[in-house]
Amino acid sequence: MNNSSFAELKSIIESKKKVLVVSHYNPDGDAIGSSFAFANFLNLFGIEAHVYNLDKVPNYLDFLKTLNFHNSIKTIPNDIDLYVIVDFNDLERSGNEMMNYLERKIKEKKPLILIDHHENNKVNYGHRFIDTSASSTGVLIYKLLAEFDQEINSEISTALLTTIITDTSSYKNSNVNTDSFYISAELIKSKADIGLINRNIYKLGNINALQLRNKIHGTLHFIEEHKLAICYSLNDFYNQTRTTKEDSEGIANGLIFYNNVEVGVFIREIKENSWKVSMRTNNYINLSKFAQVFGGGGHKNASGFTYTGKLENLIEKLIENMKNESDNCS
Repeated sequence: MNNSSFAELKSIIESKKKVLVVSHYNPDGDAIGSSFAFANFLNLFGIEAHVYNLDKVPNYLDFLKTLNFHNSIKTIPNDIDLYVIVDFNDLERSGNEMMNYLERKIKEKKPLILIDHHENNKVNYGHRFIDTSASSTGVLIYKLLAEFDQEINSEISTALLTTIITDTSSYKNSNVNTDSFYISAELIKSKADIGLINRNIYKLGNINALQLRNKIHGTLHFIEEHKLAICYSLNDFYNQTRTTKEDSEGIANGLIFYNNVEVGVFIREIKENSWKVSMRTNNYINLSKFAQVFGGGGHKNASGFTYTGKLENLIEKLIENMKNESDNCS
């Protein structure tokens, strides 16, 4: 499938009356920012918009707002006439409930648009715009909205700027490009509140969060010859410190800013023998391909997967596969 043009997507969107925007579970700043910005623009444009995510908005992003936010398909109106997927390209990433819902809509041949910047697209239906060079999906939403004869307000600009700041780690990651800076500047001209963004996304939380991170960093495995740092969290860590998974956001990314670390891995226990793995690098290896070995995916520099089995076996497999990658880099 080839990309549709933004003009083609605009033509589809402006003919609709009620739109559902879907982003991936465990949402980050790009998922929430791009979906809320798009929905808020549609509402401003006179199209009723609804947003679905399996999970609630993380605390550090709760300064972003939208009118109609759903965590269950039961509350979604029956007369949706366009479905828009943002910031993911595998229906499984929406959760089982929404995946089944979207699969039914696809069988019914309902209109669907996908806008994303991840590799390895698995949605081969409807219209799409995928650009893996974009620093965030919000960048693509900005370009789409520029097709409309409607200015964006401060609320929309702030949501879009959040997508860039969070997905580039404040312009520190290697996915930064000229679009990142140009569009950020344009959003600030449109009254994006960069102070509000930074006050919220860089809040470290209360002292309990520090206690949690101390426990997590205490699990450090540093394999110097492979430039690999691995940390993990157990559910007991959160119970003992009275914290949540949100308090461990950004662990993997933080590891790669230490000397001699090129790949940071954070493993979080979901339930017994079930683990969520997040990985970050800066152009050392292609983490998207690395994650595919474990059935996952993502970006070249930011990917992840889920794993079923014992933690020690997972760590061994990570180190073994990283050895092969490191040998290829040598």
